[in-house]
Amino acid sequence: MVVAEKELTDDELAALDDFLARVEGGRIPNTEALDGFFAALTCCPDMVMPSEYLAVIQSGETEDGNLVFEDMAEAERFMGLVMRHWNHVNRQLRHGEVYLPLLLENDEGQYLANDWANGFLSGTHLRADIWGDLMNDEEHGGPLVPILALAFENHSNPELRPFDKPVDDEQREGLVISSAAGVMRLYAHFLPQREGYLPKTGTATRRRPKIGRNEPCPCGSGKKYKKCCGAEPTLH
Repeated sequence: MVVAEKELTDDELAALDDFLARVEGGRIPNTEALDGFFAALTCCPDMVMPSEYLAVIQSGETEDGNLVFEDMAEAERFMGLVMRHWNHVNRQLRHGEVYLPLLLENDEGQYLANDWANGFLSGTHLRADIWGDLMNDEEHGGPLVPILALAFENHSNPELRPFDKPVDDEQREGLVISSAAGVMRLYAHFLPQREGYLPKTGTATRRRPKIGRNEPCPCGSGKKYKKCCGAEPTLH
């Protein structure tokens, strides 16, 4: 029996935020963005391996801005925190729970959700072909609308901003609620397609080489795959 890890405590989230803050000009600046990033990856029917998404999380705008660890213990600490939050986001959607986005409070006591939405958008970029098809799907692309609205609210190009006037508290609350509900709808939408990507018994076709359960885990933890990312309830 595998016992599910608990979600990160406030202190652990703060520690993870400190790690992410070291990255200069990265696409995932904080845990709010990380939560949105993982929400997109969880919804997507194609697997995104840790080696791929960790590169995004740790990369800055230039190589000099990448996340650097002082020692192996610090690297393991970071990896453990990231993987636990990944599992938390996965559990909410896979087990039919209500998805609650992780939002950070700003200095004015507001929860803007822009970083979360931009993190989600960064997640879609890893499988741009799949998400691009959905964005152009008038029948099923609706759940993306509030997420994109929050992501582009303060875009550097004013022409791409969805609102002519500042968003008030009531509007923002509606966008956040619609975005959270949209994540659950997106997960349900992609669920039938996920069977075409995930490993099956028999003669299933895999889009990536199979990882042996006794081989080192590709996430870099140093553990065997079956004891790390290949263990239930984790799904990559």
